[in-house]
Amino acid sequence: MYPVRISRRTLLKAGLFGGAGLMLGACQPTTGSPAPAPGPAQPAGPAKLVFSSGPTGGSWIPLAGAVSELVKQRAPEIEITVEPGATYVNIEKLAAGKADLGWANLDGFYDALEGRPPMRSKVTNVYYMMYMYPNVFQVAVPEDSGIRSFRDLKGRSVALPPQGNSSLIAWEAALKAHGMTIQDFGTVSYGSIADHVELIKNRQADAMGWFTTVPASFMLDLGTSRKMRIISFDDEALKKIEEINKGYRKHIIPAGTYREQGQPDQAVTFQTPTIMIVRAELPEDLVYRITKILVENKDELARAVSAIKNTQKSEMGQDLGVPYHPGALKYYKEAGFVK
Repeated sequence: MYPVRISRRTLLKAGLFGGAGLMLGACQPTTGSPAPAPGPAQPAGPAKLVFSSGPTGGSWIPLAGAVSELVKQRAPEIEITVEPGATYVNIEKLAAGKADLGWANLDGFYDALEGRPPMRSKVTNVYYMMYMYPNVFQVAVPEDSGIRSFRDLKGRSVALPPQGNSSLIAWEAALKAHGMTIQDFGTVSYGSIADHVELIKNRQADAMGWFTTVPASFMLDLGTSRKMRIISFDDEALKKIEEINKGYRKHIIPAGTYREQGQPDQAVTFQTPTIMIVRAELPEDLVYRITKILVENKDELARAVSAIKNTQKSEMGQDLGVPYHPGALKYYKEAGFVK
């Protein structure tokens, strides 16, 4: 088993990251290329690292656990302890030197690099290490609700993610693209995915939406008791959403994905990549070794999150327009994934 250390302070922080004070840098990073290394590469020896993962009950904790176990098997001298977290919490912890590795959604990482809310200033000491899989924004509504477009949500009861969550920020982007605000909804409630599922099952909410993998577990759950559909976005709205944050990209959920849940057709929405981020100060050789282990054993990570099955090894080093850690970039160049 991988070691897990969860402190009360960390749990509190994970719940309050939207308003937490952020200890961040102040210079603009160079995107699409490695930022300058903080110092000469050092040989990788014994290392104890902290991996800030995701909220309890989500997929990021077990995926970080799989990373810890895989690295331990291939390089026993590297010990990785897993802690809970979330995109903005993880970026903050790495920037403050309180964690070494973490998960992030690309949209949140762009917010950090550009100093947009909920970040208070630009981050320059956290780098991109690896692409994992797409996190797809899925707005689910009951088939019998009469809701067929995003604009149809006006005046309806909507269940939203908690303040500071990257899925709530996606809702805000979708609203802005449609010339709407949260005030255009009827009753609004904030809570977890589990809370939202119960609200829809009990007919106390008409819609919920989160960044998650495909198929979404909440759609599979809801579809056992009510026929559901995923709301599609038109090209005009998607263009505006992509302009709001460069981390958003158009995504098509294939026809048949939710056939048993009530939707036989494809759904057009947007996604943001799940990426691994790393503290800038980690030695180049250490990051190189971890990158090599994870990419070359990608299929073992897919046992923790099935969405990784669809990610090719060459895609794990793809240029997302954000600064690579030099150790990761070294491996990707050697593997021929990056020129």
